[in-house]
Amino acid sequence: MPIVVTYLAIGSTLLAFLITWQAKTVNPDLFSIAKYNLLVLPAIYIANTLLGTGITKGHDLIGNMPLLIAIQSFFYNLLILLFSVVILKDDISVFKAFLAFSLITIGIYILKS
Repeated sequence: MPIVVTYLAIGSTLLAFLITWQAKTVNPDLFSIAKYNLLVLPAIYIANTLLGTGITKGHDLIGNMPLLIAIQSFFYNLLILLFSVVILKDDISVFKAFLAFSLITIGIYILKS
């Protein structure tokens, strides 16, 4: 199971970072965004391969695909929150963030049972 968590964590971190970096550095026009996505395509491929491998291996171990996706989504959204505060300097409502992650946690608990 540790290798599954590692695959999911690295893949989610890489994707969250690439999305956040795009928001910080790329002009919001089609050409700039297309160019950025072509440049980071190898990193996106690696991230998706890690996520796919983690989900496949995790499903073999626990047999609950929705639970795996919910856990991966939780970590991805947590990383987006972290990178938004650290890299983008966004002003995030602590209460709203706590509420959102509480709802995701409740969903994970429901899927697990």
